Amino acid sequence: MLLTQHTRRATPATRAGRWILASVIFCAMPAWAFGANWQDIPDTIALQHMGDSMVVNGIPMSVRAFNTNLPSEQVVQLVQNAWERNKDRTSVIRTSMPPWTILNQTVGKEHRSFQIRPGKKGGFEGFVALTSPELAREPRPAIRLPSGLTPVQIVDSVDNGRSSQQIIAVSTRSIEATSAALEANLKAAGWQRHVMKKDGNTVVFAANRNGREFDAILTAEARGAMVMMNTVEPVEKQDR
Repeated sequence: MLLTQHTRRATPATRAGRWILASVIFCAMPAWAFGANWQDIPDTIALQHMGDSMVVNGIPMSVRAFNTNLPSEQVVQLVQNAWERNKDRTSVIRTSMPPWTILNQTVGKEHRSFQIRPGKKGGFEGFVALTSPELAREPRPAIRLPSGLTPVQIVDSVDNGRSSQQIIAVSTRSIEATSAALEANLKAAGWQRHVMKKDGNTVVFAANRNGREFDAILTAEARGAMVMMNTVEPVEKQDR
């Protein structure tokens, strides 16, 4: 999930999941600007809308992304000053988890987080997130996961009438055994495989069912495999 004060101590797998989530967010970024001032973000930082709704590990979340050519330290200081301007709020906590610099603050029953890192094409990129930990619910995988495959991160989002669920999971079994078990579960639920390709330490797998789409990338790890899965379907077909 996005890094906040409420995040528990992370394992290497969960840390990897967080960085992957950030990459997923930036890959999905639209080109048009949403505008600044959301969550007291200064006008010099243009924010971009991120889908209609998002739930990360069962926690409802609103997210805005940004790109900027301003120096990172200047941007962080601008946001920190804006967040500290209201004395009735909790203090701003600043942490560094390279390549990210992170600000966290609790506002009433909600929590907000600002994160920034060097951009892939120069400048800096990041996102602002507002979460409601008290509204957390147990996340529900869109598909039945085989035994030995443990979710690290589940992100549900809705945009343009389509629902997407991205799962990052770790497996105690090899990529071959994990992909076979995953396919067996999907086949039993009526899914039809249309891609299965192995290339070195990676397996790419995809399937579909009545307008629903599923794809997964499995990567061999020292003690099993890491699996990144994505399920997409029209909102009206969420009957699972």
